[in-house]
Amino acid sequence: MANAVTFTYKNVNYTLDFDRNTAMLLEQQGFKVENVYEKPNTYIPMLFYYAFAKYHRGIKRNLVDEIYEKMPKKQELIKALVELYLETGNSLFDEPESGDEGNLMWEQNG
Repeated sequence: MANAVTFTYKNVNYTLDFDRNTAMLLEQQGFKVENVYEKPNTYIPMLFYYAFAKYHRGIKRNLVDEIYEKMPKKQELIKALVELYLETGNSLFDEPESGDEGNLMWEQNG
């Protein structure tokens, strides 16, 4: 499991991460992970901006752009954000903890 990205900018602490809801918001804007490197001018700023949504909803776009411009090691940063985003989709396949109430089972008929 990847760790959230944290940093401080102008004495404000920020945490960049995704959950299913923020990943869904990103996807609703047309985001496709395979386009991050094929169309970086569109998809890298989109990925970076929506990474703020989980903990910093409502942050101004111009502030996010300013932060990105000053960020070091951008390739590593984008790789980390892609991993965080992909984890949300992978979590849809996680099996429930054993002992969950109801012992829900399904079967395919026919």
